[in-house]
Amino acid sequence: MGRNTKLTSEERGKIDVLKEEGLSNREIARRINRSVTVVCNYVNLGDNYGINKRRGIQRKLTSRQVRLIVREATHPSSSSSKIQNALDLPVTARRVRQVLNQSGVVKWVKKSRKPLLNEEHKRCRLQFAKDHMAWTSDWQRIIFSDEKKFNLDGPDGINSYWHQVGTERKVSFSRNFGGGTVMVWGAFSYQGTTPICWISTRMNSRNYIEILEEFLLEYGKKFHSDNWIFQQDNASIHNSKATKQFFETNNVTVMNWPARSPDLNPIENIWGLMAHKVYEDGQFHSVTDLKTKICQVWEGLSKNYLENLVNSMPERIYEVIKNNGSSTHY
Repeated sequence: MGRNTKLTSEERGKIDVLKEEGLSNREIARRINRSVTVVCNYVNLGDNYGINKRRGIQRKLTSRQVRLIVREATHPSSSSSKIQNALDLPVTARRVRQVLNQSGVVKWVKKSRKPLLNEEHKRCRLQFAKDHMAWTSDWQRIIFSDEKKFNLDGPDGINSYWHQVGTERKVSFSRNFGGGTVMVWGAFSYQGTTPICWISTRMNSRNYIEILEEFLLEYGKKFHSDNWIFQQDNASIHNSKATKQFFETNNVTVMNWPARSPDLNPIENIWGLMAHKVYEDGQFHSVTDLKTKICQVWEGLSKNYLENLVNSMPERIYEVIKNNGSSTHY
């Protein structure tokens, strides 16, 4: 190919793809068998590549078009390609993304996953918040609890990472039937954590009561004497007749918890932190290794971290009231 021959549309597309993968201009040039200079010119000029500037032919966006691009981006399910087509813009989708990144108004982020709340859910959450809006140090008496699933192959949906150019790519291996799964139950308060407890994915009321007998009662007495309240979500085994009888027999006060409110339970923040730390070195080859790592991370939670989570409760309550029962950012 001649030294001065411009890049074809196919070559430009390859450069765009390789550049998005993080490759250097030199590596891209080697892969498409072109000079580094040609590749650098295209990367630097972008949409202006191949345009004769002496003729004054440049595809520019007007200020009105820029405003329309930003406005279109706020619509549900919008994308740079859809915006480019909807507005019939004289630039590529890549240029649209550049405009949005430079706008300072919109930002490409992943959607947050939150429970779907109907009006009854919101009403109960709002009432709960109003009932506890005056609580401050009272939250230090609450023992928060929850269950969490950990997979050998890592958290669902987390497959991306920052790749260092020039090094071998990381590989996520897969196993038949999704590999192994570990379920845990844990609880914590302002004073510390209970031991982590391994549970079955098909736990029933009897199993749950056994956990409470072995882990909860001892923890409550050790750290809070008789002055504590237990928090749990609204799973069926948590509210069964047998479980309620257990609480009554052992004089355990249970907090009336609103449905679909993980954002109000600070232990959810612990699970998020643990998922990050448990899988920081990648996947696990055995359930034993996964359990060992889970225990290490759980036992390594600092008391200051736990105290800060409990101290965040007044702010969570305030945000529920401010949002009229809707989800918070927690």
